[in-house]
Amino acid sequence: MSINLKFSVSSTILCLVLPILVSAQDGHFTQFYNIPAYANPALVGGSHTSYRVSTIYRDQWNPALKEPLSSFAFAGDLKFNMGGDPKYPDFIGAGIMFYNDKVNSLDFTTNQISISGSYNKLLDRSTQQYVGIGLQTSIQTKSMGYGKLFFGDQFNSIDGFTIATREELTSNNLGFLDLSLGVNYSGEVSDKLKMNVGLAAFHILSPNISFYNTDEIIRNRNNSISLLPIRWSLHGNVKYNVNKNMNSETRFYINRQLPFNEVNVSHLLSFYNPKFPERYFFAGPGIRATKVKDEGLGIESFNVTAGVHYNKVVISASFDQPINPVIRNRRNFSSFEISLILFGDYENEVDICPKF
Repeated sequence: MSINLKFSVSSTILCLVLPILVSAQDGHFTQFYNIPAYANPALVGGSHTSYRVSTIYRDQWNPALKEPLSSFAFAGDLKFNMGGDPKYPDFIGAGIMFYNDKVNSLDFTTNQISISGSYNKLLDRSTQQYVGIGLQTSIQTKSMGYGKLFFGDQFNSIDGFTIATREELTSNNLGFLDLSLGVNYSGEVSDKLKMNVGLAAFHILSPNISFYNTDEIIRNRNNSISLLPIRWSLHGNVKYNVNKNMNSETRFYINRQLPFNEVNVSHLLSFYNPKFPERYFFAGPGIRATKVKDEGLGIESFNVTAGVHYNKVVISASFDQPINPVIRNRRNFSSFEISLILFGDYENEVDICPKF
């Protein structure tokens, strides 16, 4: 999720977080594929079932902050066959997503509701190759609770903050429209090897997210332009059937939203009984590396994900532990994430989106 500052943290943490405060950044999830519309609108409707409902919650920096950061998303999508091959048809996907991100220490909240649509075209039946394109329209709001902000000119220089602030505060709410696009390719490399790769561009309208832009008087005295940068997301996975009891899957997820760059790589193993293919356990490690402006790319955190797929339900959890020595030695900035997915009835063989 977006990184923001709690005023009571030490000066060391302030120096680490302050560069990120000066520019907007989208949130992130370790289990990014569990909210397909947030990773790429072209993945909407990509399940092999008639519908999919998913929810995810991320609790970030709870051990370090009295009021931790939190992210929540809820999404649902449907698939409509367009005829042709009954086993591998062309199809249209439609979905809706709600996203909430909250910096509790500042009472700063981001809410977003998105409607997505996709079209996926069969390229080759024998190798199950599909190419898809997706479009997403969103309404996003941001709000700030001024009750938790304190300014230096409130201090009376003796014994407390008793002098009224002279800060000119603008409206603490704003809203804007947004647009995102994505493409995705999936197919079988061999009988045992499947893959998919996709590219998405979020915030292609680069909306103005400055609070000063909502007040004419304030706008004339301050910089009223703060454009939300485009977030480019490149993702992919390779799934290999090791044997009848185990699958191996490697995933990557790269986000570029200037001046921020993020690389996520994970590997999962799933273990199951061939008699019950829709009941299995999966687990595996992952790493996240980040780069800000001209700094070099460095590993930020290590994570572990584990879960169970039982018939039409998937439950999984992730734990992120920072490995940056400055952060690690000051406070425990770990994060926890849990997700739940519910699938509908079996539809056909098409399954372009990983399940967890």
